[in-house]
Amino acid sequence: MELPKIPFYKKYDLTFKAVIVGGILGLLYAVFTDAGSGYAYLRFLPGTIIGIFISIIIITFERYFILSKYSFLETMVLKALIYSIVILLFLLLCIVLFEEILGKMTYQEVIKNYVRDRLLEDFIFSFGASVFLILFLEISSLLNSRFFFNYFTGQYHHPLQEERIFMFVDVKSSTTLAEQLGDILYSKMLQDLFNDFTDAIIASRAEIYQYAGDEIILTWKTKTGLKNKRCLYCFYLLKQSIDLKKEHYLKHYGFVPKFKAGMHIGTAITTWVGKVKKEIVYHGDLLNTTSRIQCKCNDFNHDFVVSEAIKEVLPEDSKVTYTHQGEILLRGKAKPMKLYTVDFNF
Repeated sequence: MELPKIPFYKKYDLTFKAVIVGGILGLLYAVFTDAGSGYAYLRFLPGTIIGIFISIIIITFERYFILSKYSFLETMVLKALIYSIVILLFLLLCIVLFEEILGKMTYQEVIKNYVRDRLLEDFIFSFGASVFLILFLEISSLLNSRFFFNYFTGQYHHPLQEERIFMFVDVKSSTTLAEQLGDILYSKMLQDLFNDFTDAIIASRAEIYQYAGDEIILTWKTKTGLKNKRCLYCFYLLKQSIDLKKEHYLKHYGFVPKFKAGMHIGTAITTWVGKVKKEIVYHGDLLNTTSRIQCKCNDFNHDFVVSEAIKEVLPEDSKVTYTHQGEILLRGKAKPMKLYTVDFNF
């Protein structure tokens, strides 16, 4: 069985979004100014192409240009200034190339006319576009596309019952680790841990419901989670992602963090709540039960426990071993549940 992988469109999701936004900004700039007016029916093409390349320049810098010692506002202004200068140089290069292709002016005349007629206007536009794209990328990282889609389509504005899979992932020995490292360093470790989980979460198509202290709650619609056993292999991918970074954790924290998880399937009520802060929330026994299942990891001395309900809906797999732990009466439940520990044979 092949492990889930990050789809191409997801891997470069922000790049695609930035390119589209940049192209639209470039087109609007050409529409509302006289930029490109000398190119007749090709008038809007230079602006659109330049807008696309501007977005590529910005998103490339955003990936590798980190100014962590400054505030967000200072960082944004400084980046916007640097990006604007780079963009102006790129604009000048594009204009020179266009003029060379059309054979209208020498590059000396192009530079002279550009500095005289368009430099200030293009700098203001470049600075504004840079600020807009920086904010766009920042907001995109805070609010995923499902948030916008569900909000604008009206989905979940009224409570809706749906079948879902939940996985509660919790750091082992969190209290002891926090005492050893101190609050600041422990928080930094959690930042690294959750960041390193990213590829595994995207590959398994999981939705991040909540970060709750040192716990992360993942969820899937059943069709999405069960396909290719994504929900089950998610845990293996999470472990693999940390194994690949164990040298980093040993160097910075003196240990490799371990975590445990519980998984269950059932029905939950999904709805929007809040006015000051809007959020999609899930209600129902499913979440409480999943949390209780995860708590049994310590009792079973194992890091991954699932319910019989989730085991029964997943096809048999030679690379996965389920070990029955008996019928367990979970706290707050009237009837016992069959629970299984899971091992991967890779």
